[in-house]
Amino acid sequence: MKTKWNNEFFARIRLVPAFWVYYNAQYGYTLDDYMDFMKNKQKTKQVQRKRKASERGEAYYTPERVRKIQYAQRLATTY
Repeated sequence: MKTKWNNEFFARIRLVPAFWVYYNAQYGYTLDDYMDFMKNKQKTKQVQRKRKASERGEAYYTPERVRKIQYAQRLATTY
C-alpha cells in the first residue's frame, strides 16, 4: 500500500510526522522540504537495493516481485 499511503498522503490530510515536527522546530524546514527530502531518500534507497542485487548476481525484479507490485497498485487505484 505504499503506492497510496505514502508520506505525501499523510501530509496532505494533515497527519504530520514527528520527524518533520522536530526538524521544523530546530531548523525551520517546511513541509514541502520534508516531502522532497523523503522522496529523494526513498529514490536513493531504491537505487542502492537494485545495485546490491546486481552485485550479488540476482535479478531485482523477479516475477514474484512484479506480481506483488502490480497487485498493490491495483488495490491502490480501486479505492
